[in-house]
Amino acid sequence: MHVILVPGFWLDASAWDDVAPVLVEAGHSVQAVTRAGDSLDEQVASLVAVLDEVATADEPVVLAGHSGAGPVAYMAADQRPALVAHLLYVDTFPGPEGGCVNDELPVVDGAVPLPSWDVWEAPTLRGMTDEVRERFERIAIPEPASLPSDPFHYSDAARHTIPATVISCEIPATDLAQMVNDHQAWAAELVATEELTIVGLETGHWPMFTAPRELGELMVQALAPKPTDGP
Repeated sequence: MHVILVPGFWLDASAWDDVAPVLVEAGHSVQAVTRAGDSLDEQVASLVAVLDEVATADEPVVLAGHSGAGPVAYMAADQRPALVAHLLYVDTFPGPEGGCVNDELPVVDGAVPLPSWDVWEAPTLRGMTDEVRERFERIAIPEPASLPSDPFHYSDAARHTIPATVISCEIPATDLAQMVNDHQAWAAELVATEELTIVGLETGHWPMFTAPRELGELMVQALAPKPTDGP
């Protein structure tokens, strides 16, 4: 399948450089994109334009979003549900209507820079060696000021029919699944997803840096054909 990889906050398409080969080895084609636009709606529109260019209802694609790009991917899928065969959430999830990514991230000089490492909790930083942190700092791109606080909004219930897989890194998969089963408010869109799988990858919030092959393999597994019943 054709897999579109959307990087999270402060990252561009190069964040997927160590993950893409794993997908290609499994027979998928890969298109890593850099989010474009000064607001959530603009970034969604940019991704929708990519979908319109490369996907059709007969040949839908896979959308994979990491962190803050998970909601961007989901909102794009909401606008073009027939063009998306599977949603992959890499340590992220689609937030509820009216929610946002994180309205507590500080705005500095009109943008949201990569925060200092001491603001993150220990599970977030698992595997983030000094070398990985330095690499991240070198490539980090400040985010538009409004992006973390722009509200999520949806229009087409067909989004719930798109199969989805969450690859949970900071929270154990069993704990996340229980939260969804408990119908916690933040998980409303996951609760409504008709075909949802939650798997775990024990690493930090940036698995494309800390466990790229393992991440790629889980993505491949998520996209593997499901066995059919009967002979």
